[in-house]
Amino acid sequence: MARTISMSSRTRLLGWGSVLMVGNVMAKLNRKSTAEEASAGVDLSGKTAIVTGANAGIGLETSRVLALRGAHVVMACRDLEKARKARKTVVRESEGALAAEQLEPRELDLASLASVRQFATEFAREGRPLHLLVNNAGVMLPSRQETSDGFETHFGTNHLGHFLLTNLLLDPLRAASQARVVNVASEAMQMSGLTRDLDDLNWERKKWSGWKAYGSSKLMNLMFTRALQRRHGSEGITSNALHPGIVRTELARSQSAPFILLGLFMWPWMKKVAGGAATSVYAATAPQYEKAGGAYLADCKPTRAPKLAADEDVQERLWALSAEATGLGS
Repeated sequence: MARTISMSSRTRLLGWGSVLMVGNVMAKLNRKSTAEEASAGVDLSGKTAIVTGANAGIGLETSRVLALRGAHVVMACRDLEKARKARKTVVRESEGALAAEQLEPRELDLASLASVRQFATEFAREGRPLHLLVNNAGVMLPSRQETSDGFETHFGTNHLGHFLLTNLLLDPLRAASQARVVNVASEAMQMSGLTRDLDDLNWERKKWSGWKAYGSSKLMNLMFTRALQRRHGSEGITSNALHPGIVRTELARSQSAPFILLGLFMWPWMKKVAGGAATSVYAATAPQYEKAGGAYLADCKPTRAPKLAADEDVQERLWALSAEATGLGS
């Protein structure tokens, strides 16, 4: 007599089959993998994500793929009109795979603490749980500039803006029961000018270096990631950081002509946007990082970071300085 399989047993078998399929895909990922490949077999139906800087580059691709996997994605962008146009293009090119309702453009200027507070307050007021927060937006500038709050722009936008945003969204993240924060850092952190004393984060006394300022902000992203994991990992909020690779995006559009020419020369060897978003999507969806935090990833694998990033005392002092600068309190 043939043995029958109950509906509950069949469901468990299918579930395990999906886990095994995802696991096999993850094991094969490398620097050539795309964001779609990094999330193959993942189902994000019923989940809400926020992606900053989502109107172009890897932020847009991250948003597209998370929505393709079923998530409702809030595209948090400084230029709302560009975000709407980007959504229209993505939905049209999906040929029916995406609905416009899955991608929700909202205004967020990370260079303005008031804008960050308004965005976070409005989202939290809606009472929606937040399952994924991808802190992707960033600037890279050759000259010293300041945010509307008087912070050096790399420090104020790349670090402080995301620091404040994440902290103001802790309640929606907790409400998700198991949430992930993904911070897009960069190997440029190797060029950071940061030292253990965290001196002159605002670049008011040191000799200016755009590369060091950018690298320092990216190192701060990783230190923030690890301090956040230590504080809130036990509350179901997992935090990881990543290097997307050298990607064909508009990030360097404000750089000098020689730098742009160098970029054009290197263009054939750079990752395409689909590959640049792979590790962001991987960190947001891979089963092994659902509860494991504090990692620094590249090419969908753990990678080494500067020793300073592992110094918990420096992480804590950076947190305190950031809380004071943003008016958050410690």
